[in-house]
Formats: sequence, C-alpha cells, structure tokens
Amino acid sequence: MKYELYLFGKKNSKSYHKKAIDEYMKRLSRYCKISCTIIGKQKEWEKAWAEHDQKVLVLPGKESVSSEEFSRMLGSFEMSGNSKLAYFIPDIITQKDWCEIVIRDKKDIHILNLSDLSMGTGLCGVVLAEQIYRGYRILNNHPYHK
Repeated sequence: MKYELYLFGKKNSKSYHKKAIDEYMKRLSRYCKISCTIIGKQKEWEKAWAEHDQKVLVLPGKESVSSEEFSRMLGSFEMSGNSKLAYFIPDIITQKDWCEIVIRDKKDIHILNLSDLSMGTGLCGVVLAEQIYRGYRILNNHPYHK
C-alpha cells in the first residue's frame, strides 16, 4: 500500500514537524510506502486532489476513531484492491471550503477526524503519521506503548 500525505501550508513550515513525519515514514517502511508533500498554493492542492481516486480529508471533528478502529480502517483500505490512498490535511483557514467540496463531490472521499481540536497542518501531519504507524503495529500484532 502507498500512502501520500498532503499538507497545505508554507513550504518552509516548521522543520521539526517534517523531521517527526520523516521519522515515522522511516519506521513505516517495513509495512508500507509513504510520502509527505507540503503544498503552498491552492492550484497545486487542487491538482493533487484531482489526481487521486481514493482520498481521505483530515478535519477536526467529534467523530474521531480509536487506534484499533483506525488500524481496521487501514486493513480494509489494503484489502480494497486499491494501491494508493491520499490523505489531505487543509490549513485551518481552508477547512470550511474543503467541507463544501466534500459535500458537492462525495465520490471516494472519506473524512477522518483525528481529534475535535484544531491543529496546525504540521502537527496534524505528525499525529496522522504516528497513527498510521500505530495502526500497522496493531495490525501486525507488534507491541506499541499505550
């Protein structure tokens, strides 16, 4: 399975967020392929959005899932026959716009609520990468701290 994370923000956003994401990408290399791209322009974002069939829009919301539920979601995505899944993390300013796009174009779009807290895109990317890693540890019955 190949996961692509797209974070909407400044290209020179916090380097410590990128370092943390890179660390989880390294850990995940034994389970899957994963990449992370920071996009700074709306047109680039829309192009990346249009290129993917399977999309997950990561937004704050009260319907967050547990780590075990998330690992089951990862397992079902893997079994779906699709080889690629793209996660899109909009910045706080454009989240409302992306909610409207989802309502308008529901085809193959999933919503993921990591938390009901609003987070910056960098931090949200770190949390998502960590949850993907945790999900694979759970799927493979490998120990992970709680």
